[in-house]
Amino acid sequence: MKPDIAFAGAGNVAFRFSLALQEKGYRIRAIYSRTEKSRDRLVKALRANGSDTIAATRLQDLRSASLVIIAVTDDAIPQVVEEMRAAFQDTDNEAVHQLPSVVHTSGATPLSVLQPLAGTGCACGVMYPLMTLSRNKNVEFRDVPLLLEAHDGELRTVLDTIASDLGSEHYFYSSEDRLRMHVAAVFTTNFVNYLLGLAFPIVQHDHPLLIPSTIEAVRNAFLHTPSSTLTGPARRGDMETIRKHIGLLHDMGLTEQEEIYRLLTDRILKKYHPEDK
Repeated sequence: MKPDIAFAGAGNVAFRFSLALQEKGYRIRAIYSRTEKSRDRLVKALRANGSDTIAATRLQDLRSASLVIIAVTDDAIPQVVEEMRAAFQDTDNEAVHQLPSVVHTSGATPLSVLQPLAGTGCACGVMYPLMTLSRNKNVEFRDVPLLLEAHDGELRTVLDTIASDLGSEHYFYSSEDRLRMHVAAVFTTNFVNYLLGLAFPIVQHDHPLLIPSTIEAVRNAFLHTPSSTLTGPARRGDMETIRKHIGLLHDMGLTEQEEIYRLLTDRILKKYHPEDK
């Protein structure tokens, strides 16, 4: 039987997760958020697809679900957990059913952050999507790896079933291993995005011409290894071309690009041509 689900948070992750789960037949019982506009927009989207989702005004309202997904920013998780702990304990309704399981969706936050809720009797876990999600862009969850964590056997089964229903490649990772994956993803996504932002001004409106070589470089690095597929003047030790590049960036007044070019070139030269340093 599919668990009823509620969300604490109504941002990008909650938006994409809730719609995808609804599509797979899960009942999204409630959405809670301090930002009423985001909460109401998500509730409206879910109701448009036939849901009876409520716009929760209190964290106590999430108790009616079997599973609560905390989908807020990393730094907000501890406060939400503490407020939820107090809300779940502060009830006059003795007839209310047992406490829901609770998971968060952060890659860099350990499972232990949920300990205050575990102390009240909630089974706790993690369901981290290894991809940036946006409410403005549809996503197929079969393309989104999910890293799961739970110590409770029943919750492990629930999370495994949810990930399978979404069609996601999924694995159970410890908090430490999930943090390693999160750090690696910063290099492969955020830092790559930053470097692309440095490249675009050099060629201005011609930057789409860089798409094929960029895709090929990333594809080859994953099919083989980054070290075996690395090319370029620094890898070859071509100092004449390196000087030309630095001169061009200097003449264009692109100080940030010149600084990063020098730094990365120096690192590559030290690694592949240590005898010349």
